[in-house]
Amino acid sequence: MKIRSILILLTVLTMGCQCSTSNAQKKNSIISKVYHAKGDHETDTFWVSQNDTTVFKAEETIQRRHHQDAVLVMQYELRNPRDGAYYFIYNEDQQLIQEGVYTASYTYEGRINKQGNFYNVKNYRYNHNGSLEAIHYQEDGRNLKIEFYDQNRQLTQITWFNKKSSDKEKVEFYKNGKLKETRIYTAFETYYTLPSPN
Repeated sequence: MKIRSILILLTVLTMGCQCSTSNAQKKNSIISKVYHAKGDHETDTFWVSQNDTTVFKAEETIQRRHHQDAVLVMQYELRNPRDGAYYFIYNEDQQLIQEGVYTASYTYEGRINKQGNFYNVKNYRYNHNGSLEAIHYQEDGRNLKIEFYDQNRQLTQITWFNKKSSDKEKVEFYKNGKLKETRIYTAFETYYTLPSPN
């Protein structure tokens, strides 16, 4: 009886160790792929992971939001970014979190910004189950729209923003992939509703 108990205990411990190593392997997996442009009409493309220390510098910082407790947040800085290259950036769970062109300097309405950044970019957000929750689009370094999805990856809402003021301009609501309602905003929380096109 004692031998059986010891064997069961060893089996459980071994299974626990295997689970933790598989999680560690998942966390340490790195996506790294490069496509070099062959002509003027193509761009260099990189598929990279945030947890790749050769590509990103990671720094833990404290973030405070109004009426919330301070939390530790990991911030990533791209090391040696390539100007004009298109990046697909993945997190430690191998989920696509950002894609766009890195630009060393960017001209918008005649003004030159020499701070390198992703000015035309899509940021992906996932819920705690790993399902896509939203895609945030920026154009010219300004908010353009946010698409929201349900657990079945069906579009439920699109919020459009004024590029200059970042004020909400319009919200479209979808059901089963069809537009059901559109709200046009005239002030902060003041809007009128357009009828469904169906």
